[in-house]
Amino acid sequence: MKDILIRNIQAIFEDPSIDEHEITIRVKKLIYENENHQANLAASKRFAVLLPEFLKSMEKSEEKTTMFPSGFNQMDNEFGGFVGGELAIIGARPGMGKTQLMVNLALQMAKSKPVLYCSCDLSESLLLSRFIASLSKISMRTLLQKKFLPEEIKQLQEVEKQVFTNDLFINADITSIGDLKAVCKKHIEEDGVHVIFVDYLQLLGTSKYKNNREQEISIISRELKNIAKEYNVCMIVASQLSRAVETRTMSRRPILSDLRDSGAIEQDADKVIFLYRPEYYGLTTYEDGSPSHCIATLIIAKNRNGSLGEMQLERDENFTFFKEIIPEDVKFEISSAATITFSQKISPLDDFDF
Repeated sequence: MKDILIRNIQAIFEDPSIDEHEITIRVKKLIYENENHQANLAASKRFAVLLPEFLKSMEKSEEKTTMFPSGFNQMDNEFGGFVGGELAIIGARPGMGKTQLMVNLALQMAKSKPVLYCSCDLSESLLLSRFIASLSKISMRTLLQKKFLPEEIKQLQEVEKQVFTNDLFINADITSIGDLKAVCKKHIEEDGVHVIFVDYLQLLGTSKYKNNREQEISIISRELKNIAKEYNVCMIVASQLSRAVETRTMSRRPILSDLRDSGAIEQDADKVIFLYRPEYYGLTTYEDGSPSHCIATLIIAKNRNGSLGEMQLERDENFTFFKEIIPEDVKFEISSAATITFSQKISPLDDFDF
């Protein structure tokens, strides 16, 4: 391995077509990849030895793959939900509502397992306001202005009672992937965190490749996947999309190539979910003519643990929470022995108890 590394470094220095800056970048990349390879190198195991243990674990319900309830029946049952060891990307243009969707998911998932929410974008007070808005249904404007009606005071008092059922940790001081790894490790080991939210990927930095954004994003993406895999936690990460979405004339629906700054995000992610609202572009209807007011679509564009497709959500006028819209007469498998049919339009989730 050492000889290969030396030969590769020599080849870089002998390449007359690259300048000193590019030489530095390439050498650093080789060293970084070599360090990662050495750190992750593990002994191979015989399949015949692994199989009996794996089958035995499958027989124990507590050993099965854990899915963390998202609060959206269609997401959990049709698209495989969110599971440990998975890197899920939620992509959208600024202003689509991806932070609010992440907040909604975090509050719901914290009811069953400890959750860590890391924001690289909002201050602690603004992040808290987002969570309070979801739980109370009071608009962000009202919360920031602090001018409450009597009934809104009661709603805020109810929020205090609700949060005791949610095992949620928040951190608004993350600036680099190194910071994130340290914070994640601490909460996983000390608090048993199972789900980690990061808002958002492009605001994370590294100590390497600061002059090469594509390389830097590639490293961050790979490290996020490594955290999910190493600790068997679910990483749900927001990502900005490129402006290419808005230059298209036929359809503004995002596609995988719209993920900003690096193709590594698409490659490393187990699940890619796009949030799309025609209202954002001033469109009053969807392509099929259905109204778009207060309606958002989740586009599951990549899914290693389930199927691809779309589902619709309804948002409230204050933009504080999303609620699932269930198509009539849709059946979801609950177990091998039972099936449940939803005939009503809105999922009976008590608005996530928000």
